[in-house]
Amino acid sequence: MARVDKYLAVLRTALLVLWVRLLLRLTSLPLVLGQLSLGSKMGNPDEAEMKKLAYYVDRWLQLFPYNQKGNCFPRSLALYRLARRRGYPVQFHCGVRKGFSGLEGHAWLTLESQTFHEPGTFWQDFTTTFSYPPGPVKRPEDREVGIQPCER
Repeated sequence: MARVDKYLAVLRTALLVLWVRLLLRLTSLPLVLGQLSLGSKMGNPDEAEMKKLAYYVDRWLQLFPYNQKGNCFPRSLALYRLARRRGYPVQFHCGVRKGFSGLEGHAWLTLESQTFHEPGTFWQDFTTTFSYPPGPVKRPEDREVGIQPCER
């Protein structure tokens, strides 16, 4: 039975990555985040399960990369959905920095002001330009709908 559960989790993760990529092509980021936020809940998060799901997302994006510059955008959005559905009140962030060939972007998640399943410290070089949900993260039932840029 554990093997079946594992393969179902792998399949669900693949479908989520595909869904995120389709949503990004069809609509705006605020609407994508609104869709991904549906079903957010408070609960007892399971770090072992979240680590396993993050691994599956990473593997799918290695097999089917989003673009040549990286997978951080769909990765962060997929992990946002998975984390919020499991009771983690994570926050999604986008940022920019000046690179050799112009502006570069990055996306990552935080949980209580600490990065969440973010490999390395690459994110620290970026100035946050957008965060969702805006401001301090509240319980889903207390949260107001709205999006605004993060101020620095």
